[in-house]
Formats: sequence, C-alpha cells, structure tokens
Amino acid sequence: MNRDASDGIIAIPQSEGLFLIGRRSQKAVFFPLGVSVLLRDAIKADSPEPPLWLREAMDAVGVTSGLPGTWRRSICMRERPEFGFKRVAWEITQRCNFRCVHCYLDNKTKGGLPLEQRLRILDKIERAGCLWLQMTGGEVLADPLFGDTYKAAHERGLQVSISTNGALLTRWMELFRKLPPRRITMSLYGASPDTYAAMTGACGDHFATIITGLDAVISAQIPVRVSIIAATPNVHEVDTMEGMMRERGVEYHTYWNLTPTLAGKRHPTEIAVKNRRAATFFQEKTSCAGGISSLHVHASGRASPCKLLPHISVDLLNEDLSRLSRLCHHPGAKPVGPGCEKCASSANCVTCAPVYALHKKAGHIPRNVCSFRPMADEGGCGGARH
Repeated sequence: MNRDASDGIIAIPQSEGLFLIGRRSQKAVFFPLGVSVLLRDAIKADSPEPPLWLREAMDAVGVTSGLPGTWRRSICMRERPEFGFKRVAWEITQRCNFRCVHCYLDNKTKGGLPLEQRLRILDKIERAGCLWLQMTGGEVLADPLFGDTYKAAHERGLQVSISTNGALLTRWMELFRKLPPRRITMSLYGASPDTYAAMTGACGDHFATIITGLDAVISAQIPVRVSIIAATPNVHEVDTMEGMMRERGVEYHTYWNLTPTLAGKRHPTEIAVKNRRAATFFQEKTSCAGGISSLHVHASGRASPCKLLPHISVDLLNEDLSRLSRLCHHPGAKPVGPGCEKCASSANCVTCAPVYALHKKAGHIPRNVCSFRPMADEGGCGGARH
C-alpha cells in the first residue's frame, strides 16, 4: 500500500461498509460496501476530476483534489482485512511518570518494544481489521518512541486516540497540531497541587501543567474527553473538577469505581468512595466485544480479548494471524461463583467474568459487580488506570 500521500485519503473496506479517512484530519465518512467497486473504477478511469460523490467525500475529510489528473495519487486503497477486529487498545508501555494510589497496574517499569517490532505489530493489527486504535500505557506520552509509533499509526490511516494523564501534553502539541488524533482522553485527579500530589505520588505542580496542556488541546480544536477519577483523597474536589470541565465545554465522565490491581491486590479499592453516586457500569453492559471485534495488545506484543485476560493471548510478533480466532473462546460471558445457581438474576446476568474473578482474587466482591456478592461490601469496583 502506497503511503506517500500524507495529506490524502485512505479507503478502508470493512464487512459493514467502506470508510474514507483523511490522513491528516482523522475525519471519516462512511459508505455502503458496494462503493468500494465504484472507487476502484473511478481510480482506474481516465477522468481528470474525481466523480462528484468522491469530491464531496474528499471535502468532508479535509482533502483537496489538487491539480486536474492528480487526485488519484491522494487516495490509498487498503485491502479488505482478514479479520474484523476493528477496535484495538495498544498498551505501548507500562512505564509511567506517576505512581497513582488507585492504579490497577502492578508493574510500572516495563518499557515498550523496539520500533521495528512496533511497526510489525501495526502491520498485523491493520491486517486484522483495525480501524480505531487507542494508544495507552503506563503513560503513553512518556514513551521515548511514542512520536515514531504515533506517526506510523497515523500514516496507516488508523483512527488514533490517546489515553494520557496529561502531564506531558504540551511536549507533543506541535505533533498533534500537524497530525491531530481522533481524540485525546485525559485523566484528571484533582483541582489543586496538593490533591494531585496525594493522588499521583508525584512532586511538583502537575495540576497547573495539566490544565495548561488541556487548554492547548482545546485551543487546537482537538476532540478531548476528560476522565475524572474520584477517590477518598480527592472527593472534596470532584464538584470543582466537574465545574472546570463544564466551563470549558469539555466532555467528561466521573468514575467512582476502582478495581484491585491485576495481581489481585486490594489497596486501590480501599480508597473507593463509599455510598456516593453508586455506579453501575458493568450492569449497563449487554455484551462483550473482547476477542470478537476488539483486542487489547499488551506492551510485550501479545494480543488478548481484554487487559484482564493476558493468559488468553496470541503473540503478534511470532504467531500466525489466524491464531486470533481462538480469542473469541474466552470466559467473558457469565461468571461461575458461589451462589450463581441460586441467584434470581442468573438468566440475565451481565457481570463481567474477568472483573468478578479479579475481585474474588482480592477477597472482596462489591455490590455493583455482583448483586449476590457473598464476599461483598459497599466498596467500589471498575477500571481506573491513570
């Protein structure tokens, strides 16, 4: 696939239709799959101008058709993918510049892969059908190869979103203005330097730096979403944080649920705010896409249905892509725990089995994970990382 037209369009056929994505803008338009044939015919034709429908699509994603006869060079047609894993979350590193008290990661020292191996992973997930790529960590913006990895993903036409704690946003704004991500999701831990230090274990006024970075993202008109992480050290500032986001017109969500660490250590849940805006995230979930239409790629290069199932995985660097089909056979439906057979809700249970297992490993199953909850109390659960 020719990747020279950095300002052009990438055409990506999927099972449900054709996506046309502007390389630089990350904007996308969607057509029925049959339009793929029309696009190939238009590229082969000898017309100096693109057909009207294509010109309008190019305008919508911010791509000009250029001089007469040159528009074909701005379009890159990707082959139909071998699989349908449209959404991929890639943990490119586990290293982090913070030591957050609520984080579920046990090991924050493992770095990412060399660039050559990262490019191979990008090729693999592209073939697997990836359209939306979430780059995360650890702290993704602290990774020394983040820039090269991001540009390589952007170049492939992937819809890249960034999950970050925000402390290093200003360092990367020049790149983001040139090659904007589809979205930046930033975690927020407080509304003052002291609270930030209590939540992140980091010295210095990170609060001011993070707000400066957030305002730079807003000024650059890059879509941004803020995840407010609520816990006992910062609960007194939650209302203030929410007000700050409303004042800026920023989309936000407040997370009151915390999980044990991946090793089953309970300490993050011990700072969960009890009896406050009881969250029911997992009860709202109706199906699991993990291993079916989405993947989680660990820092080691292994792909699994989600971050909670690293033991069910495929080595993207050394195994054939066909092995990904085994990931759909994972225990992501209903948990089997004490009392499940007696529970009146068992027929309609939507509890996430890996989350249930993680809390059970920690010896503590909260009410909003399992209503039967033989070991439960009123503590929180869920999935806060940064």
